Amino acid sequence: MADAIAKITGKSAGAVEDVVAVVHCSRVPGDVHKKYNYVGYGTCSGANLAFCGPLECQYGCVGFGECAKACNFGAITMVNNFPVIDPAKCVGCGVCAKTCPKGIIHLLPKNARVFIPCSTRDAAKVTMKICKSGCIHDKACIRKCPAKAISEVKGVVTIDHKKCIEYGPECEEVCISACKKVHVLQRFSVTESYKKLAQKAA
Repeated sequence: MADAIAKITGKSAGAVEDVVAVVHCSRVPGDVHKKYNYVGYGTCSGANLAFCGPLECQYGCVGFGECAKACNFGAITMVNNFPVIDPAKCVGCGVCAKTCPKGIIHLLPKNARVFIPCSTRDAAKVTMKICKSGCIHDKACIRKCPAKAISEVKGVVTIDHKKCIEYGPECEEVCISACKKVHVLQRFSVTESYKKLAQKAA
């Protein structure tokens, strides 16, 4: 099965088996509201052309399910207009990541330890007004990480999972406790993260 998928996607079997797609957005628990009622083609790409979509966060999920439609394995279900990815069905092909006009779906190693479900580039003052769970870029996580695995890349706080995994659990995920906002950094468990997201989206 893995070899067949690898042939279709052009990836090695190992790469397909060892990663899972994750949506880096918390607009549902963050209670992000609409800024206007969108009238047009019901696609994320179409809506994104109109002032970056109808939601107040210009970097968050648009919610029209273009990723779900693109997934050939039925791994993405739209729950309250938010994509929930089933890791048991996801094969790590990356089609959803390429489809997302916001670029907020990424392939994470299944043994990743921590992840950031947010892709905002907004200043803290803006983020705090529109999202209860958004990253405010205070960079405490960057300063505290002993593995130097966290950095800000093009305005987005990003984790180098290779460095994080290689360092190991000795740090006790100090980045999570260093963060001033709850839920911005979270422990990553393929199954548990899926369950939590499904519950929050519902």
